[in-house]
Amino acid sequence: MDPTLFEENYPGTVNTDQGYPTYNPEPLPPEIEYSQELIEKLAEARGTVGKLAGIGQMVHESRMLLLGPFIRREAVFSSRIEGTYATVSAVYAHEAGEEDAIEGTTRHEAAEVLNYVRATQHGLERISESEISLELLKTLHGILMTDVRGGQKNPGEFRPDQRAIGSRNPREARFVPTAPHRVPYEMENLIQYIQSGPQFDPLIDISLIHYQFETIHPFTDGNGRMGRLLITLLMDKYGLLPDPFLYLSSYFNQYRDEYVDSLFNVNSKGQWEEWISFFLDGVIDQSKEVFIRSKELLELRDEYREQYQGRRSETLLAIIYEIFRNPVITIKQAEERADVGYQAARNAIYELEEEGILTEVTGKERYKVYHASEIIGVIEKPIEDLVDDVDKEFEKYQSEPSSRGQASIEDFS
Repeated sequence: MDPTLFEENYPGTVNTDQGYPTYNPEPLPPEIEYSQELIEKLAEARGTVGKLAGIGQMVHESRMLLLGPFIRREAVFSSRIEGTYATVSAVYAHEAGEEDAIEGTTRHEAAEVLNYVRATQHGLERISESEISLELLKTLHGILMTDVRGGQKNPGEFRPDQRAIGSRNPREARFVPTAPHRVPYEMENLIQYIQSGPQFDPLIDISLIHYQFETIHPFTDGNGRMGRLLITLLMDKYGLLPDPFLYLSSYFNQYRDEYVDSLFNVNSKGQWEEWISFFLDGVIDQSKEVFIRSKELLELRDEYREQYQGRRSETLLAIIYEIFRNPVITIKQAEERADVGYQAARNAIYELEEEGILTEVTGKERYKVYHASEIIGVIEKPIEDLVDDVDKEFEKYQSEPSSRGQASIEDFS
């Protein structure tokens, strides 16, 4: 790390540890000057988050219709930033125990993403009862790193050695985070700041906390995923959404270079406003995208309900309900999940396949696996493949006086 890159009044200190420079950030909060542009961007971000919160309140009784898919989508993109490629459909297949149906994704990759899902769910359950703490972060890191790449690198414990970003050699790296013996102290300061409640607008506070966590880089591996998971926990802790529908990994992945540069420019130049602005752009972008995907899922649910609710087959409706919960299914799983006989499950699956709601993906005569392609498409497709213009579609949905989406998915059963 080159100490000459750090300009006057940067928010930290560069110390020499073991013969090379390391960076210690100043404790939060920093002094922030609100420009008119930042104030306007914050107002827009809060507005888009508010619209997304409205979606969550609308489907509160059937929250897993939206919550489950978006947690898995976040897990996929958060892991993708770290070089693990998996698809949402592969994760669902892994969860359903149908690993042979995974194409282009190894079992190891799917397991790594699923660990992120489990860590997220565990973290959200824990903070509903208690504060975010060092113990909780270590527990979540342990879940994240269990039986996967990096699992031997001190899961659930702060790193015992030095890390470097941009090169394995600290002297050649672009950035060298806090020395290991200072990590517990720096993390204790960060936890105290989190527990003291937001000092600024919650969205700005979350951006500051994410920056601070990534700068400390407390774990041997998995810091990026943990830092993004912390955003999710803070969104929930600060009550920005009724459920954690909003995730930023897709945005960070799309603008990865700008993300890394913005963090480094805070370290070296104190450019807080540029980082906060980038973060808020991500909130705006992803709020709109999740809003649109949510509406698409709700409209698909309504379409299926209208198509099938007049029929007498309760089995058919029960299986449709189940594929919204997990859009990868077999006849045996349909039998178990809908609590019906094998023949009834088989007939319903074949009918849904004939009508294009399910697609068989293995090509086998036996042990067939079916995907609910339209549901997976809404979750997985690039947003530009769903709508022509995100901003226009977002505005259209906002101004649309519609009761669509207000009924519960429980109507299927």
